[in-house]
Amino acid sequence: MQPSNVSKTSVATPNDEDRNWRVLIVDDDPEIIDMLESFLKFQKCYEVFRAPNAYDAFTVIDQVVDLDVVLVDINMPRMNGIEFVKRLKAKDRTIVAAVITGDPSMDVIIKAMRSGASDFLSKPFKFDQFQVALKRLIKERSILLENAFLTEEVRVKKLLEQMNKKLEKKMREQSILFSINETLAKTKNTNELYHTLVDLGASLLDAPAAMLWIKEEERNSLIMVASHGTHDAGLSEVPADKVNHPVIKVVREGIPVLGKNPIADSFDPDGGTDPAGCYMMVPFKIREEILGVLGVSCPDIETEIAQEYLFLLHILSERASLTVENILLYDSLFMNLHATLRALVRSLEAKDPYTKLHSERVTEWAVKIAQKMDCTEEEIESLTFAGHLHDIGKIGIRDQILMKPGRLTDEEYEIIKTHPVIGAEIVGLLGLLQTETSIIRHHHERWDGRGYPDGLEGKDIPKLSRILAVADTYDAITSRRPYRNAKSDEFACKEIIRNSGTQFDPLVVDAFSSLIEERLCKYEDG
Repeated sequence: MQPSNVSKTSVATPNDEDRNWRVLIVDDDPEIIDMLESFLKFQKCYEVFRAPNAYDAFTVIDQVVDLDVVLVDINMPRMNGIEFVKRLKAKDRTIVAAVITGDPSMDVIIKAMRSGASDFLSKPFKFDQFQVALKRLIKERSILLENAFLTEEVRVKKLLEQMNKKLEKKMREQSILFSINETLAKTKNTNELYHTLVDLGASLLDAPAAMLWIKEEERNSLIMVASHGTHDAGLSEVPADKVNHPVIKVVREGIPVLGKNPIADSFDPDGGTDPAGCYMMVPFKIREEILGVLGVSCPDIETEIAQEYLFLLHILSERASLTVENILLYDSLFMNLHATLRALVRSLEAKDPYTKLHSERVTEWAVKIAQKMDCTEEEIESLTFAGHLHDIGKIGIRDQILMKPGRLTDEEYEIIKTHPVIGAEIVGLLGLLQTETSIIRHHHERWDGRGYPDGLEGKDIPKLSRILAVADTYDAITSRRPYRNAKSDEFACKEIIRNSGTQFDPLVVDAFSSLIEERLCKYEDG
């Protein structure tokens, strides 16, 4: 706590903008106080006081005249932050308070606002957000001082209006944050996220244009990877040597930029006319490294309102960067696992020259069939993964059976039939997607229900498994085996058509036969 001989000061006037603002930090964690105090003192416009609990805080308040802002932790022994704020506002309604919380839920926010708190600070701290919040608190303190000499009736009325506005604003901001998190959580890849990000930016800020630039090291520039609304074609790529360009400034300095010209259409970074409105840009970071810049054009927003919108844009960029990081981490892990499993399959196939690269060929044909059937990009990605690994279960089959030169006995064939189950278990235990696991398990099911391992029938068999079954059979027929030579494309196609409606899905067979016809026509034309 601050020493007891704190000197009294005269009451500050509302226009005393050059004085240091007095801030009291109340927290039972000294490390939190040290961190906030260091940041505030670095700004050179704050005088900091500290207290480890609510009771010591009131001692400091009694000793210091013109205390402007109190930052109080919501969870403290003996008296919590919300109760403290209630008593503080009863003691001096002109002192502005903000609660510190690690759980910024809607319930906590409402309780804090009702107690008289003007804002809340979320742990862990983001100092750029903290600085914006402090500016809001100081502005409110100035307004409260200006209103100190109003009549009680007018003061109460204005206070209620301000509290309602603040509560509405905070609830709106929190609703926006929930909306951001929910929307970003649905994205599956970085490209989708980039477009979602600019759409969100334009929607949340009611902006006619939003853009996202990503650094391109080889071209030494920033490339626009997603946009919403109209924009100047000259902004599609911003060279790094345009040092006065706001996009480059954001990358170079790593701080948000707010300007008076819209970045869309009439954007002129080197000066010129100054139309109404503004542009705002924030850095887009991954693990503190600037990956790009997110910007919006707000031609109808006043600069004061734009400051608040800049804060929301920064939050959007920050949340999106976490999503990108998670996607990249997942993709890296996923690809490493995929590469490892494919290496196992290749080593398995390499033992037998007759099945070498079988999985590669099956996957290639399965993807072609899927594209012919207008499968979605997501379905094709799942089929590609499962196709490469569809025979991984053969790792659990003895080499004597796998590489037997002649036909298998009934007992040996029953053992071979276990490989889809083994493969599904291997992939499933790695925690990968259920779709891929299901494709692998059921790629030997038959349309008439006489397949294995589960005897599924018709459309009960996953569609992608039905596609893989045709591709697998085609490669088996057209590949040389120990007990027979490879058959022609025409023979394989006729055989698959002959089994349409019994072994294979007729729609899949139609797509496959169409591909074969196209292939044969190309050969004839060639």
